[in-house]
Amino acid sequence: MNQVSPLQEKARAADRLLLRITKQFAKARNGAAGFCLDLNATVLAGITILFGRSGAGKSTLLDCIAGLLPPDSGRVALGSEGEETVFFDSEKGVNITPAQRRIGYVFQSLALFPHLTVNANVEYGLVRLDREQRRQRRAEILQLFHCDSLGERKPDEISGGERQRVALARTLVTGPRILLLDEPLSALDVGTKLKILEDLQAWNRRRRIPILYVTHSPAEAMRLGENVIYLEDGGVLAQGKPEILRQYAVDEF
Repeated sequence: MNQVSPLQEKARAADRLLLRITKQFAKARNGAAGFCLDLNATVLAGITILFGRSGAGKSTLLDCIAGLLPPDSGRVALGSEGEETVFFDSEKGVNITPAQRRIGYVFQSLALFPHLTVNANVEYGLVRLDREQRRQRRAEILQLFHCDSLGERKPDEISGGERQRVALARTLVTGPRILLLDEPLSALDVGTKLKILEDLQAWNRRRRIPILYVTHSPAEAMRLGENVIYLEDGGVLAQGKPEILRQYAVDEF
């Protein structure tokens, strides 16, 4: 059995993502209205659906959490039991780099390297480990996501669902403290999504990290999430169990 590193142990205990973010976008030159992301929310360990119409601020929020887009003000911190790691704090002048945050981010495009095999794609983020450690980590994560038979194939030689699984495996093999999913499963049917998310939940039962999954489909939010944050016009309209969406009687966006 692999020994758990202090960083992995800390990631297990860090079960809350605390968000207080304001980000203002000025009115565009073409006359389009400006936009302001202004929210206060807590994301617990497990899969939280980030729900809302296109333009509600979902992707902007993920970029602020990942450190790709600096908020104008606020605070982003991860921790539990009085122990926190602060990623951003405008009052204290804290804004650590994306690499230091150890956040996994899977985009809709997946961004797999087309010229590399599945094995090489998954090992890409493990360059600091020796060859045998990379092999063990890669084998374990590919087996968990049912991709262990695909190792020598390239992305264009496998199915869409398999590519999504490989993209998740490549992100999770590095042991992120938070996982951000910006509609990477949008092209798949609900049954396939559920199977992939069941594997993700199995992985997360041991790690207990916050996972934010973006969707604008209420049906998907109801079926896939443990919790939901409903964004509208850059703010939190509601937060809680997915059942809270029933009171808003939303249609498919």
